Amino acid sequence: MMEKCNDALEQAGYNPVSSKNTILEDLRGIESNFPEAEIVKRKSGRFIYYEYADKTFSIYNIPLDDDGMAKLAQTIAILSKFEGLPNFDWVDDMIEHFKSTLNIPTTKESVVSFDENIYLRNRDYFSRLFSAIVSEQALVITYKPFGKDAITYIFHPYFLKQYNNRWFLFGCVEGRTNLSNFPLDRIESIENADTSYRPNTEFDFNEIFEDVVGVSHLTDGPETIQILVDALTYDYIQSKPILPTQKPIARTEDTTTIEIKTVINRELIQLLLSFGSGVTVLKPQRLVDAIERELSLSLQKYQSVQLNCTDGM
Repeated sequence: MMEKCNDALEQAGYNPVSSKNTILEDLRGIESNFPEAEIVKRKSGRFIYYEYADKTFSIYNIPLDDDGMAKLAQTIAILSKFEGLPNFDWVDDMIEHFKSTLNIPTTKESVVSFDENIYLRNRDYFSRLFSAIVSEQALVITYKPFGKDAITYIFHPYFLKQYNNRWFLFGCVEGRTNLSNFPLDRIESIENADTSYRPNTEFDFNEIFEDVVGVSHLTDGPETIQILVDALTYDYIQSKPILPTQKPIARTEDTTTIEIKTVINRELIQLLLSFGSGVTVLKPQRLVDAIERELSLSLQKYQSVQLNCTDGM
């Protein structure tokens, strides 16, 4: 039995078992986790054999009702998003195992589409960074900002987040306590660091991203923002809120004033501009000024294009 277990462990990339007690503990674990798994011991000469009392029993015969099968099929569909990523071949194998052993019906046709940037630079870093976070491994990261020279940091990785079809790595630079983030497409190289990993004991990323648009200025204090929204745009914003804190505070026949609390960053400004004339920022004044500057610059450029076209004619 130990020999067969070690063959399977070796194929899976794990260290072999050398203690009989480990096997016996695993047998007790099977009985504990699977109440239907009654294991009996049978002695024959100097050998002891272990077998299921019910010869037809298997821990792979998982009883699932229709609802359970449907949920498992949904889970497999989500896991399929990892297919094709370097070092995530195990996901492909696991999906095929579920499909074959549980007889889950599948279709070759795609029925769901997700936003994904398959041309994103350094997509292959994702699995490396994912593993570093899970295994608590400090890294040496060389990062090149736009228009600047590359910089090398010792970095403690904590979290990966996708925003606007780009992936961002969050963590702390060695010797600093503030949160930093690096877009994966600007990372030049990644190596393991000899430095001891500094665990994350301060940042709750679920809480951080609950009230922030995007990935920048995460530690700034939130501000109360009021936005005037026309009737047609409000239908859209109501169905897809800017943030969970969004709430209406005033209404007329043609408009609704909404209020949100968030940090003011570039991503928020870009999102508000995407609504065009459907929204008007009322406060705070510094956000109003930032929106006005962007609109003024855009107008100047369009006027310049029109003048150049007129001169060319």
